[in-house]
Amino acid sequence: MFNLGKRIQECTASSLLAALGQGGRNLSELDVCLTSDNVAIVSHDLNTWRVSEKLGDKLFNEIHSSKIKDVPVIIREVSNGIIQDKYLETIDHIPLLTEIFSKVFLANPDATIFLDGRNYDAHVIVAWLSHRPEYHQRVVVLFYTFEYPHGGAFVDAVLNAQPASAWRKSISLMPALFPEELCRLARLRQVTEPTVDDLYLAGKAWFDSMLMQDMRIVAAHVVFSGVTRNLLGQVVDKDVLLAFDSDQAAVRLAYYLKEDTMIRAKRPHLKFAAVTRCYDFAALLDSGERGEFSIDIKTGRARRHETDERKHIRWRKGTPGNSATIADWVISDRPEDEMAIWEWRNQGIDREVSHLSPHLDLNIETSK
Repeated sequence: MFNLGKRIQECTASSLLAALGQGGRNLSELDVCLTSDNVAIVSHDLNTWRVSEKLGDKLFNEIHSSKIKDVPVIIREVSNGIIQDKYLETIDHIPLLTEIFSKVFLANPDATIFLDGRNYDAHVIVAWLSHRPEYHQRVVVLFYTFEYPHGGAFVDAVLNAQPASAWRKSISLMPALFPEELCRLARLRQVTEPTVDDLYLAGKAWFDSMLMQDMRIVAAHVVFSGVTRNLLGQVVDKDVLLAFDSDQAAVRLAYYLKEDTMIRAKRPHLKFAAVTRCYDFAALLDSGERGEFSIDIKTGRARRHETDERKHIRWRKGTPGNSATIADWVISDRPEDEMAIWEWRNQGIDREVSHLSPHLDLNIETSK
């Protein structure tokens, strides 16, 4: 955002070099989209509106890569919880993935990029990377449950994208699961009203189907918060209860992937990854109420978070140090806070910290 990011938009050369170049970091997550001609470009949103004025309001997969060359990146202003038409043009342009890789690895040869394969792009990206050995051992590809219902489906999709013959050994992979997906996976197993056990078993079956494949899986990623039912009120909405049950199942999945003896025996170096993520910005609204918002990646517009008991799930997910109690790796929106918490813990001091991010909060003066 214009008021938050020192006029640097995410997923740009400036932001990546700030972290991996002069920032001295070696690890970063990066979002990627495919154009209509299957060229990988770097963008958090699947839609053009929030990051570009010249491309209109379209999905990147509807646009040919030739139309994206040298298009300036913009940062839209935020007011009263709404991302506005008003914007600032930055010094960056929408980059091709190859351009970002070249700049990042030149600035920091030790960098590792966790490349988010989005909804159904990961198999194309895996095949593309497999033909480019200069990126091997430098990139980990994340992929999700959305369009890959089991391990065999993912392998078939990669094979249909014509990878190099050695892709199973050369490309590092990290299957990832959101707790919100567990209900859908359970229903694919003909379970219409899933319990916590059903949700856990559905997630376990998905990960097992991935881990049994002959692929270089370096980590498994589960999003979780670790909430308990004592946070629920006396009258509980069905969707809220399902969200709490799904989070409980996700925690069980995390421990399964972390501690199962058969997994450890077959894949002794497998890492477990989690996330610290709560809101993209918060704003004091004209009504006087504080609202927390994320960004809809399909539209680029602000989306206000729910205010029922599910807020506790978001708040725990956004609290530095929470998921790190289990995880080997944490993809965090607050890495400085994350590291500070663990430095305190290493000294035997358990500091209290909340999900609130002052640098992401807009007040009336700064949000207009």
